[in-house]
Amino acid sequence: MALFITYGALALFFAVVVLILQRSYVADRNFTDFAVAGRSFSGFFQAMAFFNTYQPGFVFLGSFGFIAKTGVVGMGISTLLAPVVMYLMADRVWTWGAKYDLRTQPDLMALRYDSRGVRIVAALVGIFGLFPWMVLGMQSLGAVFYALSLGHLSFTASVVLGVVVMTIRQIWTIRMGMRGIVISDLFQGVIAYLFGSALIIGLIVWLYAGGASLAALPAEHFQIPGPETDSSLLFLSLTLLPLLCSLCWPDLFVRLYTGSGVASVKRSSAYCAPIALVFVSSLGFLALLSSGRPDVAANPDAAWFTLALAAGGPLLLALAGVVVFAASMGNIDATVQSVGAQIANDIIGVLRPEREAMSERSLMLTSQISMAAITLISATIACLPLPALFTIALFAFQIMVQLSVPLYFGIFSKFGNRQGAVGGMLAGIVTVCVLQLAWPIGVPWAYGLTTGALGLAVNFGVFVVAGLLIRRSKDEQARLDALFENMATAGASPQQTEPILQHAES
Repeated sequence: MALFITYGALALFFAVVVLILQRSYVADRNFTDFAVAGRSFSGFFQAMAFFNTYQPGFVFLGSFGFIAKTGVVGMGISTLLAPVVMYLMADRVWTWGAKYDLRTQPDLMALRYDSRGVRIVAALVGIFGLFPWMVLGMQSLGAVFYALSLGHLSFTASVVLGVVVMTIRQIWTIRMGMRGIVISDLFQGVIAYLFGSALIIGLIVWLYAGGASLAALPAEHFQIPGPETDSSLLFLSLTLLPLLCSLCWPDLFVRLYTGSGVASVKRSSAYCAPIALVFVSSLGFLALLSSGRPDVAANPDAAWFTLALAAGGPLLLALAGVVVFAASMGNIDATVQSVGAQIANDIIGVLRPEREAMSERSLMLTSQISMAAITLISATIACLPLPALFTIALFAFQIMVQLSVPLYFGIFSKFGNRQGAVGGMLAGIVTVCVLQLAWPIGVPWAYGLTTGALGLAVNFGVFVVAGLLIRRSKDEQARLDALFENMATAGASPQQTEPILQHAES
């Protein structure tokens, strides 16, 4: 009977998602429709899509467990500030996207730096940074099926089952592209973050009623490493890097393009702010409050399910599983779609000779084939024994944040050039990969700074030096002046397109 309740809840949720997708199916007219849903969605749709991408099921597992183990040092505020970054970027990103028919994040970087090299490197960084999250998403689904099996399935069998279910879900992602993702994200987001917040608050009340209190926790749970320790800057890294990285994720960035206008994008950030405040703070508080329980300390990564089962038996466990399932599904969908679009639009499409430019239909087909392939590859890897979930997630952040230097400089200023953008990103990534092998969390000789923070410093240095030493040509200066000055007419129509690369290097 218990399995009927737990797995039945997942089956019902999955059936509703499929029904929503089937009833809302519209054939994409071109690759812009497929990649950015025709720039047609309102603010609340965008807000739920943003959350379904930025707050995956992993936050209920690895992130929850990290806070339970380490205390307040794991409670970053970056998610609370991410909507502010989205608001500040809305005007220029959306209007450039509409005027120049931009479909991906590397599209915008190619426009800004007038460089195919920047476009390809940015796409590769985005793909390799997102891939660990696809694997984590698959493993999160495995954790859901394992917890809801109540001991009847092994973890490996649970991961395989979760992978099979998610692979079936990708049929609609591949068919419908971004439109299907945003539509399903609305329902999934309501379940994961609105209903999920209510469930979190209910568990907090239950813990307090059972005698739990923050006063009973050890003092080290409330301490941030001070200047006398070799990890004094770890908290700064864990807070600053996710904030800088918030709109570097290609699957998040493209949310700015799916809006029906700048007002819709800004409205979505206004919706996101209060939802983030309630969801993120309450989840972190629940993790901290529960950390004194022996069953949580024994397996922090499964604490979300442990608390639900203890508080309400199989029924509450089923609801907790559906919340994680909803969050994981939306994140995997967005990641797979983003990777497929970048492979087609920014790598294969760019590397082909100009006279053999890919048609809209070829771009869509290449993207769909790439999505199917990346789903199978990530699903296979997810079934293998892997390191701790938090370590994998942190490595993805260290890689992805290297996009922030050329991205933010490129959007908010005219400083910088293609040489600095490419050189900086590559130097930052090499730094991360070399240091990550020895220090996966924090680098002791750098006072706890993560490898991504050190890579970012190298990245920034290369970008600035190149910008100061390599003079801009008159043609390039005129192109940039026109790009930044023509904002008033840039958003007139998505069909009002111009060449992305006017003087790109071969």
